[in-house]
Amino acid sequence: MHQWTGTPRTRVVPALATVVVAAVALAGCGAGDGAPDPAATTGAAEAQVPASSSDATPVVVTGNVLGREIEMSVGPVVLDGDLAVLRVEAEATSGDDTLFVGEAFANRTLSQEDTFDGVRLVDLDAGVVGEPARAADGVALASLEDDRFELGPDEEPVVGHVAFAAPASATTAVLVPYLGLVEDVPVVAADDAEGLTVPAAELAPAGLDDVVAPTAVLETFSTSANDAVSTRDTDDLVSVAIDSDVLFAVDSAELGTASDAALQAVADQLALAADGELVVVGHTDDQGEEAANQELSERRARAVADRLGEIADLGRFDVRVEGRGETEPVATEGTDEARALNRRVTVEFVPATDRSPAEVPAAGELTAPEGATVDGLAGATLEHADGLGGTQTLHVELVEVRRADGYLVGTLDVRNDGTDHAAFVSVLGSVLDGRGELGEGGLGANNVTLLDGGVRVYPVDYLVDPAFYPDSARSVLADLSVGSLSPGVTSRVTVVWPDRGGETVVVDVPDGSTEVTDGSTPVRFVDVPVAD
Repeated sequence: MHQWTGTPRTRVVPALATVVVAAVALAGCGAGDGAPDPAATTGAAEAQVPASSSDATPVVVTGNVLGREIEMSVGPVVLDGDLAVLRVEAEATSGDDTLFVGEAFANRTLSQEDTFDGVRLVDLDAGVVGEPARAADGVALASLEDDRFELGPDEEPVVGHVAFAAPASATTAVLVPYLGLVEDVPVVAADDAEGLTVPAAELAPAGLDDVVAPTAVLETFSTSANDAVSTRDTDDLVSVAIDSDVLFAVDSAELGTASDAALQAVADQLALAADGELVVVGHTDDQGEEAANQELSERRARAVADRLGEIADLGRFDVRVEGRGETEPVATEGTDEARALNRRVTVEFVPATDRSPAEVPAAGELTAPEGATVDGLAGATLEHADGLGGTQTLHVELVEVRRADGYLVGTLDVRNDGTDHAAFVSVLGSVLDGRGELGEGGLGANNVTLLDGGVRVYPVDYLVDPAFYPDSARSVLADLSVGSLSPGVTSRVTVVWPDRGGETVVVDVPDGSTEVTDGSTPVRFVDVPVAD
């Protein structure tokens, strides 16, 4: 049975509602089957047939991928029951060395297959991302024609197919590693595919019964009050977390003198809340006795709720106070940094329906830069620690920031300006921050943020059902890897943020950490123009 997976809460937007209904109505039937299970079609009369285009012409993009010029045809996406199959054709037009498809375009965190399973379907208008469908053993429904997997100037083009949950719109965007967000890729019916597809069943040797086609809702995450307050916006719930170390002394539930700045930032956000329930929850780390931690978390939650009632009007809320002790960590590493993230008090509320998903008060001034500052679309040469006692000389350039359907899409180039090979470049990545644990090893562009006054806005992210993934780590809508770079070689990466408005933005890379090598090296780009 095809399974639809996503975030625990469904974002209330018409486009997504259509997708969810269609997926549920088709669950239980094989791709292309004409007789769905009657038990699975409850409400099917209300389901809408996915929109499609009649033009199967792929979108052609070119770019430098790890030192090789690559031309890629992306699309069409061909509907096949409740699945859809994306066609990708890539050819190396320059470069001295052969590039394996899997080296650049596969998701190596989930499998070691040489395919294009690192691409993702993105519907920014609906705020939805789709990852490749996978069989029960975790292998993607993806294949390469004629088993060709080498990209070189003397090689024939490589053609691959990847299956996803069927999109609901006539076109979709595809995030391709190293080549960026490719928009307006046509979604077509099989009859209009002009032979540019294969049946989804051909990509699943063991059959389609246990295939999972994961789709998730994009969420926003930001911090304020010098990163002491973090906000996660899932559109139907806003959760604001306050760092307990800013609020309380060790083992204390008495608010300190520095707590009001953080609590005022929370109070400012309550103006964006709908009337209803306000839930204040205390959390601790795992140090000490569990019973004592539970009791401490309850007292801390009560202290925060009482103080919020003094600095904000909580009369329109039904305030509920809870303590959950050490039972809900956001980070599971046994480090001081991880435990600090787990010590927090959260304030949860339903957002007002008439506010933008990216709307967060931008109180406060920009934090001082931690590293080099660059004006506009330009670059800086950074000495980046490689985690092994050495340094990598890397030139990081911000190429573009543009608007796309309520989001901002950023493009950055990273070039090895040193004389030595730069392995596992993590100059833009981090695996541990206020978001908790992130997947993909933190070697991509997930720590490239926007600064709006005193608010730091992270790339949008999403959480796929943990029954599908080996852990519950979040995925970020940004390139998952910068790669390993020989001297003179450039890697291009893409990152997507919520759009908070304005003709210019500040792009900031703070200090970061990874599990494999040192994390991001700080650099800030100011007065960056935003292209429409």
